[in-house]
Amino acid sequence: MEIVQRKITYRLYPNATQESAMADTLALHCRVYNSLLEERRRRFEAGESGMNFSAMCRELTVWRRRSSALESLNAQSLQVTAKRVDIAFDAFFRRVKAGEKPGYPRFKSIRRFAGWGYKTHGDGWRLNLRPDKHGTVRLSGIGTVRMRGKGRFTGEPKTAEIIRRHGKWYLSVTFNVEADRIARIAGGETAAFDWGLTTLLTIAKADGSIETIDNPRWLKRRLEDIRTTSRDISAEETRIRQMLGLKPEQPIPYARYTCKLKRLRKRLSNIHGKVARQRHDFYHKLSAALIGRFAFLASEELSPANMSKAPKPKPDPENLGAFLPNGAARKAGLNRGILDAAGSKLLGMLRTKAAEAASVFALANTRAVKPTQRCHRCGTLVVKDLSQREHRCACGCVCGRDENAAKTLLRWFCEGNFWPGTGRGAAMPPETLSTAPCAW
Repeated sequence: MEIVQRKITYRLYPNATQESAMADTLALHCRVYNSLLEERRRRFEAGESGMNFSAMCRELTVWRRRSSALESLNAQSLQVTAKRVDIAFDAFFRRVKAGEKPGYPRFKSIRRFAGWGYKTHGDGWRLNLRPDKHGTVRLSGIGTVRMRGKGRFTGEPKTAEIIRRHGKWYLSVTFNVEADRIARIAGGETAAFDWGLTTLLTIAKADGSIETIDNPRWLKRRLEDIRTTSRDISAEETRIRQMLGLKPEQPIPYARYTCKLKRLRKRLSNIHGKVARQRHDFYHKLSAALIGRFAFLASEELSPANMSKAPKPKPDPENLGAFLPNGAARKAGLNRGILDAAGSKLLGMLRTKAAEAASVFALANTRAVKPTQRCHRCGTLVVKDLSQREHRCACGCVCGRDENAAKTLLRWFCEGNFWPGTGRGAAMPPETLSTAPCAW
């Protein structure tokens, strides 16, 4: 029987004593993370031997003998924190080798440190799931914490992570699950969709019909609240700096935060937290509905990191040291919309759910297919800038820009190498793909 791994995230409800203990544990793990980072940097600058994961674990053993606070923590959870440092440096060296922007691993403040993890069920944590009511989790040194949440499958718990996000505590558990237990019922239709901002999804079905799904614009609906709260935070921070005699660029010590500043920061965090939860819930429901309808589904590869890059500055050749307008303010609004729509999140959920339903989800190479620019009827490239929302081709084809892109992707999916220079890219045999029904 094939075994796969899936996660279920539960909301934790610790009491006041437990929450204080969890905050202390989080602070200790944050300190260990930063200390290991500092030790690796010190060894490099001193010309000493490197410090891999095994060396960090040995160093942690020495530290635990010297510190009663660290000794009270689960040893394997400290190894998980050390592994995160090791992963951060591996990614740093990979970027250096690839010639990318290195991005040296950063020290993390307690506000930027998400949480800690456990390696083995039963060592430092134990899950108690109840079929008739919400369960609990036993955490070493903290106690039995109430939790809420339910997955659509049952399995063997393997690892866990305690996460603090927007002032709330969560438990993310990785389960070993039999593949049959997570199987989904696949649909029978064929379609392709184009992801966008004005319309979130434009779906072209094999019968020739078009469906659209509106963009909820979660962040834009709360943008005014975010701006108002941010202005209030800035005004309060300015007042505190003047009171303490700090310069504008100097950070305010957390011990000098006023009750008002803490309340405003919590309000802002709650707004962003609700937006993130709304987006997550919407995409889970949308991806499940799409996989439940379509056995064959296609779209294009998306790169939000490249799509949301800030425009490069334009130096003024006539005025040394000055710059010409480059549309950065306008592009900032577009970037915010791109990140809010979270295209990669949707594609990732569709990929996972398609595998569970044993259906086909294919992504076209955007650079090769060029679905936005290519006419779906004749295959001719019709160059358009982003402001042109209508597709017009010399062959007489006139339709919306997003509709043309969706139909182009559907034709690529059904006919494979239809246009010269484009690849099939679908995860199914050619003879099966060629029989996928399309109506033109």
